Amino acid sequence: MFIRFAVIAAAALALAGCGDSEEAKVEIKRYIVVSAIDCADNTGLEYDRCVKLLQTAVAQHDKTAATYPKLETCEATEGEGRCERAGEKSYRARVTAFQLTIGPKTAAVPLYAPTTDKAGLRTAANDEILPDTETITFTESAADASHFYFKEDPKKRKR
Repeated sequence: MFIRFAVIAAAALALAGCGDSEEAKVEIKRYIVVSAIDCADNTGLEYDRCVKLLQTAVAQHDKTAATYPKLETCEATEGEGRCERAGEKSYRARVTAFQLTIGPKTAAVPLYAPTTDKAGLRTAANDEILPDTETITFTESAADASHFYFKEDPKKRKR
């Protein structure tokens, strides 16, 4: 009986350390890209995978983006030059880039120009993503896109 208890206790102690294994620590990487080619060239994902991820993000944009009855109304909210036609009589914010999250659940979401003259991008929930964010890698094209509406001379910004 004592031996059986000792074996069970030893097994429990051995399993207790399993939570700290390398398999439990999956690295999540985030990238900002502007196209499937940009994705494939900079993230390590294959082009076909990038295409599927961005198609899903565009479908999300098509379903959830706020629409406005007039271009003027859209631009009053989103900013001048930041809208696109969404239908015969509606407009919405234009997708500027995509945020890719690569990890156990790889996904992409659409990003939009900020509603201010500040450099960066924003999510549909209006969360800012700045180009100097250390936890997200901006590709060169995405960094350019994040500064497109910014009023500062692009030659002065850090690369």
